[in-house]
Amino acid sequence: MAKKLNGEKELCDRELLEKILSIVERQEKLPSPVHEGGNRLYDNKSLMEKLNIKDKYLKKLRDNGYLGYSREGDKYWYTQEDVDRFLRRFHYEAFAIGDELPKQEGGSYV
Repeated sequence: MAKKLNGEKELCDRELLEKILSIVERQEKLPSPVHEGGNRLYDNKSLMEKLNIKDKYLKKLRDNGYLGYSREGDKYWYTQEDVDRFLRRFHYEAFAIGDELPKQEGGSYV
């Protein structure tokens, strides 16, 4: 049963997993980022699409020093290394034991 939380529906585990999978599938369909010397480069638009974030949040990450970047004029560039460093910094290991999702009453998965 979904509950209201701050005006939004709380997603059950299965719905959340499906949403994450759809984001990953959408990202795989995006055009390949620009390559320079074998290193991937992203501009603001391509990184926002890849991370599924808005421009104000990307600016906040940049301004607060969470995400490295290069700048030329008003154009910002992010290397794959910048993105990987950011994701590693905020990565949390799963703590559940086992590979199965918890079962809901009635025997079906959540």
